[in-house]
Amino acid sequence: MAHQVSLMTYLQQGFQPLPIIEQGQSPQNTRNDRYRAADINNLGYWADFNLTSIQQQFGAVLASAQIADEPVQPSPPRPINSESAVRSRIDTYLTNRVVRSLRYGFAHMNSTGQLAGLTVLNYDVGSMASTPENFIPDLAFFDPNLDAKTRANRAPGDIKPSYKWSLDQRNSPNPSIRMEFKQALSQVNFYMKQHHARYGFIITDRELVAIRRLDMNGNLDLSASIPWTSKGTAQNPQLTVSLGLWYLGMLAANDQEWSL
Repeated sequence: MAHQVSLMTYLQQGFQPLPIIEQGQSPQNTRNDRYRAADINNLGYWADFNLTSIQQQFGAVLASAQIADEPVQPSPPRPINSESAVRSRIDTYLTNRVVRSLRYGFAHMNSTGQLAGLTVLNYDVGSMASTPENFIPDLAFFDPNLDAKTRANRAPGDIKPSYKWSLDQRNSPNPSIRMEFKQALSQVNFYMKQHHARYGFIITDRELVAIRRLDMNGNLDLSASIPWTSKGTAQNPQLTVSLGLWYLGMLAANDQEWSL
């Protein structure tokens, strides 16, 4: 039988940096007539998307829920050279971990009577939720008990290579880089508006940044960068990419809070 660990321990795994093969890749993000950098107005700081908030809200679940351990293997990281390669790596390293952690977290909460006001969600590719006007986010948190054609994506996510987007671009002295920063945000903001979702995220081969939509006017709060390499232990926990995605799933599960 596989070794059982706490859900917090399971979500403390970090990942090795993914080497980038430089091939003169374009730094330009997706363009569409329906969204543009100018749609993004004020950008605030989502200060309470942090480890303290997670522990205050879900510390008991993370400490008590047990899950079969799945250590990250120390094999050499596979390099990336394109957006499709980044998607492949994120799927390889993260998808099963997030899916399992949500399943075990919700199961524990159900067994202890803590599911009131929450909907059990799945995490998967964006096409598993509804796709209004055929716009498809890369990733989705959704209620699997609803019809796939109509179920909302409660926290749309987009995958970007780090050479196209990073949180550091926000303060670049280069206006074209700052525009690309907002262009990617406008894409996720558009998806969030389509699904009436309050939460979303961008994930790259370097970091996870959570997004909270404040209104219909392009005002967003962004979390601090959560590094791909961040890792910890149950005794000395850190906000890892896996834990950040799990927390987004928990926030999106709140039936009173996820929709805007």
